[in-house]
Amino acid sequence: MVDDSKNLIREPIGRIMANIGRMFMADLHRSLSHLDIERSYYPLLLIEAGNGSLTQQELAGKLSCDKVQVVRIIDYLSSNGYVERGQNPNDRRKTSLQITLKAKKFLPDIKRAMKETTELALSNVPEHSIEELYALLKTIEKNFGTNK
Repeated sequence: MVDDSKNLIREPIGRIMANIGRMFMADLHRSLSHLDIERSYYPLLLIEAGNGSLTQQELAGKLSCDKVQVVRIIDYLSSNGYVERGQNPNDRRKTSLQITLKAKKFLPDIKRAMKETTELALSNVPEHSIEELYALLKTIEKNFGTNK
Protein backbone atom coordinates (compact mmCIF):
# COMPACT_ATOMS: atom_id res chain seq x y z
CA MET A 1 0.00 0.00 0.00
CA VAL A 2 1.35 3.43 -1.01
CA ASP A 3 1.03 6.41 1.32
CA ASP A 4 -0.36 9.24 -0.85
CA SER A 5 -0.70 11.70 2.05
CA LYS A 6 2.72 13.21 1.28
CA ASN A 7 1.57 14.05 -2.25
CA LEU A 8 -1.51 15.93 -1.11
CA ILE A 9 -1.45 19.70 -1.01
CA ARG A 10 -2.20 21.10 2.43
CA GLU A 11 -5.56 22.88 2.49
CA PRO A 12 -5.00 26.65 2.44
CA ILE A 13 -5.57 28.34 5.78
CA GLY A 14 -7.89 30.89 4.10
CA ARG A 15 -10.15 28.08 2.92
CA ILE A 16 -10.30 26.57 6.41
CA MET A 17 -11.12 29.95 7.97
CA ALA A 18 -13.75 30.67 5.30
CA ASN A 19 -15.42 27.30 5.97
CA ILE A 20 -15.41 27.92 9.71
CA GLY A 21 -16.85 31.40 9.11
CA ARG A 22 -19.68 30.00 6.99
CA MET A 23 -20.49 27.33 9.57
CA PHE A 24 -20.36 29.89 12.40
CA MET A 25 -22.70 32.27 10.58
CA ALA A 26 -25.11 29.46 9.61
CA ASP A 27 -25.38 28.37 13.25
CA LEU A 28 -25.75 31.97 14.41
CA HIS A 29 -28.46 32.62 11.83
CA ARG A 30 -30.37 29.50 12.93
CA SER A 31 -30.29 30.81 16.50
CA LEU A 32 -31.54 34.20 15.37
CA SER A 33 -34.01 33.10 12.70
CA HIS A 34 -36.79 34.97 14.53
CA LEU A 35 -35.14 38.28 13.54
CA ASP A 36 -35.76 39.97 10.22
CA ILE A 37 -32.02 40.30 9.56
CA GLU A 38 -29.67 37.49 8.72
CA ARG A 39 -26.29 39.20 8.92
CA SER A 40 -24.51 42.27 10.31
CA TYR A 41 -24.97 41.21 13.93
CA TYR A 42 -21.45 42.21 14.95
CA PRO A 43 -21.62 45.69 13.37
CA LEU A 44 -24.84 46.19 15.31
CA LEU A 45 -23.00 45.42 18.57
CA LEU A 46 -20.25 47.87 17.64
CA ILE A 47 -22.83 50.56 16.94
CA GLU A 48 -24.44 49.89 20.32
CA ALA A 49 -21.06 50.18 22.03
CA GLY A 50 -20.56 53.56 20.32
CA ASN A 51 -23.47 55.01 22.32
CA GLY A 52 -24.66 57.17 19.43
CA SER A 53 -21.29 58.75 18.69
CA LEU A 54 -19.78 56.14 16.34
CA THR A 55 -19.43 57.41 12.77
CA GLN A 56 -19.61 55.36 9.60
CA GLN A 57 -15.90 55.99 9.04
CA GLU A 58 -15.05 54.75 12.54
CA LEU A 59 -17.20 51.67 11.97
CA ALA A 60 -15.31 50.99 8.73
CA GLY A 61 -12.07 51.10 10.72
CA LYS A 62 -13.35 48.72 13.38
CA LEU A 63 -14.58 46.28 10.73
CA SER A 64 -11.47 46.67 8.53
CA CYS A 65 -13.62 47.35 5.49
CA ASP A 66 -14.16 50.22 3.10
CA LYS A 67 -16.76 52.97 3.27
CA VAL A 68 -18.90 51.41 0.52
CA GLN A 69 -19.25 48.17 2.49
CA VAL A 70 -20.20 50.13 5.62
CA VAL A 71 -22.84 52.08 3.72
CA ARG A 72 -24.34 48.76 2.56
CA ILE A 73 -24.30 47.39 6.12
CA ILE A 74 -25.94 50.53 7.52
CA ASP A 75 -28.48 50.65 4.69
CA TYR A 76 -29.38 47.01 5.41
CA LEU A 77 -29.69 47.52 9.16
CA SER A 78 -31.60 50.78 8.82
CA SER A 79 -34.02 49.38 6.20
CA ASN A 80 -34.89 46.70 8.74
CA GLY A 81 -35.32 49.23 11.56
CA TYR A 82 -32.20 48.45 13.64
CA VAL A 83 -30.03 51.51 13.06
CA GLU A 84 -30.59 55.20 12.48
CA ARG A 85 -28.21 57.75 11.04
CA GLY A 86 -27.99 61.06 12.82
CA GLN A 87 -25.94 64.19 12.69
CA ASN A 88 -22.83 64.01 14.83
CA PRO A 89 -23.20 66.72 17.48
CA ASN A 90 -19.44 67.39 17.43
CA ASP A 91 -19.07 67.64 13.66
CA ARG A 92 -22.09 68.30 11.44
CA ARG A 93 -20.28 66.86 8.41
CA LYS A 94 -20.15 63.43 10.04
CA THR A 95 -22.97 60.96 10.39
CA SER A 96 -23.33 59.24 13.74
CA LEU A 97 -24.96 55.85 14.12
CA GLN A 98 -27.39 54.80 16.79
CA ILE A 99 -29.41 51.71 17.46
CA THR A 100 -33.19 51.88 17.53
CA LEU A 101 -35.63 50.67 20.17
CA LYS A 102 -36.24 47.64 17.97
CA ALA A 103 -32.52 46.82 18.06
CA LYS A 104 -32.41 47.29 21.84
CA LYS A 105 -35.18 44.71 22.13
CA PHE A 106 -33.18 42.08 20.20
CA LEU A 107 -29.62 42.86 21.32
CA PRO A 108 -29.83 40.43 24.28
CA ASP A 109 -30.82 37.66 21.84
CA ILE A 110 -27.94 38.53 19.51
CA LYS A 111 -25.40 38.64 22.35
CA ARG A 112 -26.65 35.31 23.74
CA ALA A 113 -26.56 33.63 20.32
CA MET A 114 -23.05 34.93 19.60
CA LYS A 115 -21.82 33.71 22.98
CA GLU A 116 -23.41 30.28 22.52
CA THR A 117 -22.13 29.90 18.95
CA THR A 118 -18.63 30.88 20.02
CA GLU A 119 -18.80 28.42 22.92
CA LEU A 120 -19.91 25.68 20.52
CA ALA A 121 -17.03 26.49 18.15
CA LEU A 122 -14.52 26.37 21.00
CA SER A 123 -15.97 23.42 22.91
CA ASN A 124 -13.36 20.76 23.71
CA VAL A 125 -10.57 23.30 23.19
CA PRO A 126 -8.47 23.93 26.32
CA GLU A 127 -8.56 27.52 27.63
CA HIS A 128 -4.83 28.08 27.04
CA SER A 129 -5.29 26.99 23.43
CA ILE A 130 -8.16 29.44 22.98
CA GLU A 131 -5.96 32.31 24.08
CA GLU A 132 -3.20 31.08 21.77
CA LEU A 133 -5.69 30.75 18.89
CA TYR A 134 -6.83 34.36 19.25
CA ALA A 135 -3.20 35.52 19.42
CA LEU A 136 -2.31 33.51 16.31
CA LEU A 137 -5.30 34.85 14.38
CA LYS A 138 -4.33 38.43 15.31
CA THR A 139 -0.79 37.72 14.10
CA ILE A 140 -2.11 36.38 10.80
CA GLU A 141 -4.34 39.44 10.45
CA LYS A 142 -1.38 41.70 11.18
CA ASN A 143 0.71 39.84 8.58
CA PHE A 144 -1.84 40.93 5.99
CA GLY A 145 -1.71 44.51 7.24
CA THR A 146 -5.36 44.74 8.27
CA ASN A 147 -4.88 44.78 12.03
CA LYS A 148 -6.42 48.02 13.27
